[in-house]
Parts: sequence; C-alpha cells; structure tokens
Amino acid sequence: MSKDYYSTLGVEKTASQEEIKKAFKTLAKKWHPDVNPDKKQEAEEKFKEIGEAYEVLSDENKRKIYDQTGKADFGNGPGSGFNWQNFTHFSDFSDIFDEIFRGFGGGSPFSGASGRREAQLDLSVELDLTMAESYTGAKKEIKFRRSVDCDTCKGKGYEGNVKTCRACNGTGQERIVQQNGPFRYINTITCRTCRGMGYTGDRKCMTCHGSGKKSVIEKKTIEIKPGIADGSRMLLRGLGEMENGHSGDLYIFIKVRPERGIERFGDDILIGKEIGFPEAALGSEEQVSIFGKLITFSVPSGTQPNDIVKIKGMGFQRIRGNGSGDINVRISVSVPKKLSSSQKELITKLRDELDKKSWFSK
Repeated sequence: MSKDYYSTLGVEKTASQEEIKKAFKTLAKKWHPDVNPDKKQEAEEKFKEIGEAYEVLSDENKRKIYDQTGKADFGNGPGSGFNWQNFTHFSDFSDIFDEIFRGFGGGSPFSGASGRREAQLDLSVELDLTMAESYTGAKKEIKFRRSVDCDTCKGKGYEGNVKTCRACNGTGQERIVQQNGPFRYINTITCRTCRGMGYTGDRKCMTCHGSGKKSVIEKKTIEIKPGIADGSRMLLRGLGEMENGHSGDLYIFIKVRPERGIERFGDDILIGKEIGFPEAALGSEEQVSIFGKLITFSVPSGTQPNDIVKIKGMGFQRIRGNGSGDINVRISVSVPKKLSSSQKELITKLRDELDKKSWFSK
C-alpha cells in the first residue's frame, strides 16, 4: 500500500493547491535539517517524506493517478514514488524555500540567495519629534556618518591598473556547495580574495589603505509633513553607504515624544476639559489649547461628566487622503470644595426643586 501523502502533509483529500502548498511550507520549515541539528537524521527522513508528498500532490496529473490507484510510481525507479534528481517541481520548490528560509541568513538551501546587495549599503537613523512638530510639521536637520568612495582611487582600493578577480571571475561572490545525502546546499558568500569588488590590483591605494572608502559626516535638512505618526519611516534615496559608485538608502525612523494631557488615536486627539456645574447644565462656550493654539468649542446644555464633545477636522492631518482627524474633548465637572452660606442656601433650594433623578442623586 502506498503512503498516505495527505496525512503526511496533514490536509484533507479535497485540499486545494494553495492549502497543500501552505501545509508543505509549514512542515518544511519545521523539519529542515538545519533547523534540527540535534536530530538531523530524523529530520532528513521527515523532510524527504514531506518533499515526496508535495512532489505528488502539487502535480495535478500525478495527484489524479495517485487518487485513482493509491500508488505513486511515476517512472523514477522500481518501487520509488520520488526522486530528488527528477523533482519536476524543483523551480517551485526553490521559490518556496527562498521565501520561508529568507530569515535564516544565506538564503534558500537550494537557490543560494543571499539577499539584495544594495540592502547591505542601507543606513538608518532615529529622529525624535515633539507631538507639536508631528501636528504642525517641521523642518529638521539630521546628522549621520557614512562611508563613500575614496577620492584618490575612486573606490577601487588600488592605484594604477586593476584586473578581474580570478577567484570569482569578477562576480564578487563565491558559491559554496555542500552535499548531504539527497540534499545539495548552495551558499553564496562575498569573495574572500577581492572582498566582493570583482577585481584585484598590484598596488593598494595609499590614501584609503586599500579599503576604497572614506568616512564622512553628512548633514541633511528634511521636511516633516504635518500628521506624521510615531513609528513612521521616511526614505532618502542614495544616502546610504557607497561602494563602487553605488549607494544604498537612508531610512529615518520617527519617534514622537508623548505630550502630557494630550493623547493621539490614529488621526484623532483626546484631551480633557474641566468645567463647572452651571456650564454643564446650561451649556457654554469653552476653549482648549492644542500645541499653543486656542480652539473654541460649544458645550451643549445637559452635558454629563465624561461626555465627549467632538471638534471636527481639528485633529492630525491625514498623511494619506484628504482632511484631518477630530479633537475629542472629555468633559469633567468640577465641584467646589468650599461654599459660602449664601451659596449653600442657593444650592439647597435648587436641590429641593430638582427631580429625584437629578444629577445630584446620580
């Protein structure tokens, strides 16, 4: 009896191709031998089983034959339903491993992907803003250090003539191939002979001592748009590290300092306002200060403690789309701690006239 490939991947017989692929990715990540160094032999067997199951179930024709006959002999050898050398979905298999092993370093064990070289030249800085600056926008100067090409050798690291590196044939990368049973691992590393430059020379540059670089401190004034939020990221192209005339990018991570008494929720602002009982009962015109700006709003009669009064369109400007958020004013009602005799008399008369369900009883 053939193996139950559906059980191997943990899917139903009615599973879609997307469900099969998702199950395979999850199990492949769990059982890859590099992830299980303490039980490598068991992991290799398990990894081969799920690879075999995926090879069959991911191919519609093979899956149809398997469903009809319960067998998986497709000409890869006597009694064998799977052969790594004849893996018909190898390109798809490689793409999957590029995706699920991208965070492991060195890329997929099948493709040898090492990540975008330009990303190695990227830099990042953190920029602190006050909440007022994030509300109104601002111009800020940033200062950062980066490496640029040496002026003398133009980043080559050598004076005079240079020649193609024989170790990497000018690619700047070496491929390290390792065979472990049915698994063939290909890792790509920076060429150790030319340090990734792709060429070598006879005389090292005396200015940069062969590094091809010099360190500089850059200053840049940037414009902060109104409404920018804490955790936002800005991108400045071409201001990262430089290598052979190519520059990475500079990422600016925004950190907005909290403001006492003011909270931000999306594009809205929440602020508190204390008023007296007469103003809450009768209604009034009040003001709140937002980052030094006085804003007038109306408190409706009968306002209760903790009610929210909305001031439309006065919140943070929306980065995407038009308009702005709102200011939500949470009302608190103050109660005087000391009263004169005449004040006590007036409040007593008011209490006697109010209904039992008045705000006093509440």
